Amino acid sequence: MVSKRRLGASMIFLGLTFVGVFHAFAAIAFHTGLLSVAVGTVVGSVLCLVAVNVPAYLD
Repeated sequence: MVSKRRLGASMIFLGLTFVGVFHAFAAIAFHTGLLSVAVGTVVGSVLCLVAVNVPAYLD
């Protein structure tokens, strides 16, 4: 069973992942040079998403 706290954290990190992907596409399209920031955001939020949800599988 998923707790409300874990579900809330998952939704926040999932939203942050989509924001990072959007910014990565925007950085490529407009040549802003901020691709490393966008990729770092995506990688960090996916890692946090995994860290939040792994204990649910171990219960």
